[in-house]
Amino acid sequence: MTTNLTPVAVVHAAIADYRAMDAAHRVALSTYVDDDGEIPEYELPAYDEDRFTYALEADEQLDAVMSALTEAFGLPTDQPVTVLGQWHRTFEVTPGRLDDAARKAFTTGQCHALALALHEVTGWPTTALLTSDCFGNDSMCTGVDEDECPCRIGHVVVTRPDGAHVDITGAHTPGTVPDCEDAPAIVMTEEHWQAIRSKPTWRDADMPLARTFVRPLLAELDAALVAFPA
Repeated sequence: MTTNLTPVAVVHAAIADYRAMDAAHRVALSTYVDDDGEIPEYELPAYDEDRFTYALEADEQLDAVMSALTEAFGLPTDQPVTVLGQWHRTFEVTPGRLDDAARKAFTTGQCHALALALHEVTGWPTTALLTSDCFGNDSMCTGVDEDECPCRIGHVVVTRPDGAHVDITGAHTPGTVPDCEDAPAIVMTEEHWQAIRSKPTWRDADMPLARTFVRPLLAELDAALVAFPA
């Protein structure tokens, strides 16, 4: 779906696309119906297989529609939305509101999304904070230096020009990020990002939600610098 449209045009395009898809599905499925309007038993396996295929297509179109609507209208700022975290957990987070729910979500599964969103705006490099051990039993471990193994990435932050590590909880001197104290830090490479994108143990980065926190977080950081200059 084309998203470079006005919000109303996005809605109209979604309706038109859905109607076209639905009509094509109905026409295809109607070939299984006999003169009495019934589906013969011998046709049921093929009919069910086509129904499954069309359901997947509808699922993909729904994802595209929701992405386009989010781009056109933005996320609601007056109510929480659901975001995926670690270990199949979900969090209810109000876009743009820096509260405990946001801090939990962006330190327990979506830290990489916020780091990417901050990098987009500031250009500050993304940095991985590593866990203590590489056990060498993950496909990410093959052919890489154990000291920089992607399986050891425990948290992703950005590094401010003054050297501070920044995440949803604020700016911290290296080695003092909450729950990652004294963790080794390395610059994220494209190989590290590719490992994150390809591993099911990492959630898809929820960029629309993460981007809503960039301005309030940067404003909070600026206020802290004014109140407590270096």
